[in-house]
This record gives sequence, structure tokens and C-alpha cells, in this order.
Amino acid sequence: MCQRKDFLKSAFLSCLLLVTAALESCGNRSQVIAVIPRTTSTTFWEAEHAGAEFAARKAGSQIRWNAPTREDDVQLQIEMVDGVIKARCKGLILAPDDARALMLPVERAIEAGVPTVVVGSALSLPPQRNLWYVLNDDEMVGRMAALRIGEVLHGKGEVAIVGIDPQSLSSLAILRSFVSVLEERFPKMAIVERHAGASSNVDAELIVIQAILSHPKINAIFSLDSLGTVGAYLALKSRALTDRVKVVGVQQSAELANAVRLHQIDALIAEDSYQMGYRAVELLTENQSQTPKMIKLPPLLITAENVDAPETKPFIANDWRVEFQ
Repeated sequence: MCQRKDFLKSAFLSCLLLVTAALESCGNRSQVIAVIPRTTSTTFWEAEHAGAEFAARKAGSQIRWNAPTREDDVQLQIEMVDGVIKARCKGLILAPDDARALMLPVERAIEAGVPTVVVGSALSLPPQRNLWYVLNDDEMVGRMAALRIGEVLHGKGEVAIVGIDPQSLSSLAILRSFVSVLEERFPKMAIVERHAGASSNVDAELIVIQAILSHPKINAIFSLDSLGTVGAYLALKSRALTDRVKVVGVQQSAELANAVRLHQIDALIAEDSYQMGYRAVELLTENQSQTPKMIKLPPLLITAENVDAPETKPFIANDWRVEFQ
């Protein structure tokens, strides 16, 4: 029993030292920028990491990169933001997992004098002193997806929408734009299903299977997140429907890009997460009085025709040896 107590005490002290070291890593406020994406180890957010690193090197700053291992671990992301405030970092770059839940932590950062750039998805907070936004052009995403589906279906057919996040201003903006353009440009097309985002590939696949069973004549699926796109791909592939049902998805990955290359997914609307990281660091290291408070980056439509083109590489590559500027 004594050995067990000694072991637990030692483990606790080790964890305490690691936390303290992490907080003190931002001690040199003039150099360190904390970057907290929604999660790690994905093509999408590693591209942001690469962009932030290249911009920081040019500015003589350092990046401290950390995030939850799951996008639904909102509490851990809140704790990380609070840790950045305590550590007195030069700045914070945050891709919020939950727009509502992260509002108060961001307000705390602003009030504490930590310059903050929110990337990926907007909060309800307006741009202000110590708060900037580098976002995807969501209206363009919705319009691009609607035009692509209308084109490949020749203006006729049934569409299911999956991956909607009712808590995300970005997701809702994409949805509004998609529906508006589809109704205006392609009146003979019908949206027959709308589903919220799933928590796993398996759940996303089940949602698409149910949609297919309810509407056997579905011709296209528009997914607003990568999980929905993967779920659609798995559901259609298992039923040999990838040729008949076209999938257009938002948010890219190397795996999904390969599915596009093989004509198993029609298209991806890729967000420029590399530039999100790069421009966010620039906002925190350059003359802030001369910079806009909100920057919107244009997305890229990735199809089998351009998936291997030079302009597509920054959206799906993780090669940190190459600076995409």
C-alpha cells in the first residue's frame, strides 16, 4: 500500500511539473504564440500548423501548438484557452470546437490583454480590440457546392444534406447559401433530407443509409463536415452507388482527396487552413493598426480534374519543407 501511495504521489508531482512547464512555455510574452485548433493529426489542421510555423519563423516568433484529440472535447479546449491566459502568451490563435462555449474564454483572453485571432468558425463576438477573425468564405462555399451539384445533375434530382452543425455560425451560413442558390438556379431540384452532424464515421454512415432507404431516388449528398463526407462515401460504396449518387463535401483530407481522384466522391470544397494559420500569425506580429479585423479566404473546388494540380497542393499537403506562399 505504501508503495502504491508513493507511486501515485510521484505521478501527481510529474503531472504537476508538466503542466507548470506548459504554462511557463509562454513566459517570454514577446515570442510565443499559442495555437489551439479543433483537434490534431488531421490534414486540415496540420496545414494550419504549417502555415503558422512558416509565418512565425519569418517574424522571429515561436509557436506552441496543442489541441484536444477529439473535436467534441470542448471542456479541454476551454481549459487550454484559460491556460494560455495564465501563461501570458504573446497571442492566441483559436479554432473553436463550439462557438457558444468558447465565447466566454475568448472574452477572458481579450480582457486579459491577450491578442486573439479566431479562425475557421466565427463567434458571436464582433471584431474589436485584441480580436481578429480569419475565416473561410462560407457564402462562397454554399454557392460553389450548389452550382457543382446542379451542374453534375443537369438541374434535376433529389439532394440530401448532412453534417449540419446548428451551433456553428459557419455551418448555418453555408447551409443558407447552398439552399438559396439551389432554389434560385435549379428550381427542378429538391432537398429531401437535412441532418445534423454525427459524432463518428459509423453514425454518419447510418444517417446516409437511412436517407437512401427513405428516398431511393436520391441523386446527390451535400456534406457540411468531413465526418458526413466519409459516412456518405462508406454508405454508397457498400451499396455500389458511388457512380449514381454524387457526393460534394466540405473540408478536405488526404484520404478524401484520394477518393475524389478515384471518382468515388465527386468534389470537395476545400478551406484554406494553411492560409488561416499564416495570416493569423501575421495579424499578431505585424502592425496591427493597419490590418483588417476580419479576413475571409476563398475556398477551392477540388475535383478529379484538378486534385493533382499545383494550386491544390497547399490544401491537402502536409509537407512542412514547402512554404506555399
